[in-house]
Amino acid sequence: MLHLHRIQHFNEFLRCHASGEILMYGDFYYTDDDGKVISAKYYHNEKERERREAFDNTILETAQSEREYQEELKKAEQEYLSGQMLKEPVEGKIATSYQLEFENG
Repeated sequence: MLHLHRIQHFNEFLRCHASGEILMYGDFYYTDDDGKVISAKYYHNEKERERREAFDNTILETAQSEREYQEELKKAEQEYLSGQMLKEPVEGKIATSYQLEFENG
């Protein structure tokens, strides 16, 4: 599981293990269970690139009009996001419902 951190000291520098980029004051980064540092900017850019590559364009190519295209795009985006949302691990999630999470938290 990834844990989000931020560099808070002006004289602290880290190197991203994935991109080799130098991280400095104010930058956000993730650490995994092995202690590897991954720049938050790099992580989100790669995740967005992966999502764009995985998107199925055949649904949109069959649209006949602009309105139909927008409806199909919205439907495809909702299906994709609902499928991806369930795969994401949530740090600190201990309850099975929102109400229990609110009461515990």
